[in-house]
Amino acid sequence: DFQALQNAFENDHTAQIQLFLFDLPYLNGFDLRNVRLDSRREVLGEVLKKASNPLHFSKSLELSGAQLLKNACDMKLEGLIGKRPGAPYQSTRSRDWIKLKCVQRQEFVIGGYTDSKRPTPDTFGSLLLGVHADDGRLRYVGKVGTGFTETSLRRVMAKMKPLARDTMPFDEFTGEKPSRAMHWIEPKLVGEVTFSAWTTAGHIRHSSFQGLRTDKQANGVIAELPARTPQTTTAKRRAAKSSAREIIVTHGDRVIDPKTGFTKQQLVDFYQLTAPRLLPHLSDRPVSLVRAPAGIDGPLFFQKHLDTVKVAHLRELDQEFFPGHPPLIAVDTEIALLACAQMNVIEFHTWNAGLGDNQHPDRMIFDLDPGEGITWKQIQNAAQLLKAMLDKLELVSFLKTSGGKGLHVVIPLQPQYSWETVKDFSAAIVRHLAKTLPTLFVAKSGPRNRVGRIFIDYLRNGLGATTASAWSVRARPGLGVSIPVEWDELSDLTGGNHWTVSNAAERLDNRFKKVWAAYGKSGQSLDNAMTILGFDVSG
Repeated sequence: DFQALQNAFENDHTAQIQLFLFDLPYLNGFDLRNVRLDSRREVLGEVLKKASNPLHFSKSLELSGAQLLKNACDMKLEGLIGKRPGAPYQSTRSRDWIKLKCVQRQEFVIGGYTDSKRPTPDTFGSLLLGVHADDGRLRYVGKVGTGFTETSLRRVMAKMKPLARDTMPFDEFTGEKPSRAMHWIEPKLVGEVTFSAWTTAGHIRHSSFQGLRTDKQANGVIAELPARTPQTTTAKRRAAKSSAREIIVTHGDRVIDPKTGFTKQQLVDFYQLTAPRLLPHLSDRPVSLVRAPAGIDGPLFFQKHLDTVKVAHLRELDQEFFPGHPPLIAVDTEIALLACAQMNVIEFHTWNAGLGDNQHPDRMIFDLDPGEGITWKQIQNAAQLLKAMLDKLELVSFLKTSGGKGLHVVIPLQPQYSWETVKDFSAAIVRHLAKTLPTLFVAKSGPRNRVGRIFIDYLRNGLGATTASAWSVRARPGLGVSIPVEWDELSDLTGGNHWTVSNAAERLDNRFKKVWAAYGKSGQSLDNAMTILGFDVSG
């Protein structure tokens, strides 16, 4: 009970508080953070054998995660923490420590409040809440107006009064505005709130205030999503164990991105976590690899074949697939994916044709490539204008972040036209947009041509050209990830690297399973589109 704990401290009624200790990152001047968790806890248990009330050792629970979580929820507890026994201590979020929640609960930054029904100097109606996005901006996520006692109302109001300000601290106010007058404060206070769910628009439902968090810094508050309990089949568990046995990660502590401190082992873990989403985009196409043996600040190597660096578990395609060239590569299993990550592969790029038909592309891709001086808002507008034209051409299109600066627009096709025809038609679309809106679009590549304008890259539709796959990490500072999104999410994106390795796992939540659900069913002919645009196939 958060408020009961707070009251105990403020009223000096702390005699009955018990402290359960669960980890030991340091002991007697020795740094134990690189020691396995189970070994650190064994040492902690020995230390605490000599301790007396109120210190206790927090024991492990050895039942299955699913059964433990059910028991916790039946007991109306908040949830559980799951920990990987062999993991080192990390001062960041990772898959080694996961939250398994019965109810959603986290900290939020308080950016303001509304008047109560009967305004008095010491009360308010609801608190206006926010979380920080990756770029540091404070995003509004909703309000909380229940869960307060008379004491907590006065306590919170007393904290807010000295922080009053005239301007809104949120980047923008999204969603339905409260009906009562709003007042803004400096975003320095942190409140603990329970709620039922996140909406697709990124707001919280059915919230209830639990208390202020004086132990949390406001600038570190971000949106949290709980991990799901594993519900794997025996076959999947065996496959996972097999992968773990066969892939030995060397130099796992090597930092591959100095900006985030992300390590090679964390990259392997990320690709193992996201493999179910990434592999469907890789398994039926030739794949090219971007390797970074010395990290992303070192030389990057683009690899299409296995003639230079051998990677275990990858499959070489028949040379007849691309005559006159060394065999191309297929990445179609989880163990192959992890073997790539072990060999310092950061990015996965794919062809526009499937393995069953290399002569006829089954998709058309446009890469919105911004020039110098282009704002993110202009990129968003450009994507909407491109979609509007594709709609006019009666072509269903799908959107994804690039993981870098821009966006990718993908059009699934029936494999009926040649590479040359699809590329020429995509170029015709870009030329039409550039002619219609010359101040925003340019049809020629090159940095000089793109100053203050956006080049919609159609060159990726040529034979042998590739594009970063959906769910691929990008070898850029921050390690952005290319993530499929719905068109109605476009306005909420903060950049082409809206998702990174640090937060992309939130897209694995069940709420996002339907994103691109129709992609595999949307292969479409270009016949009508060519007729509408007046494109001459013979030419």
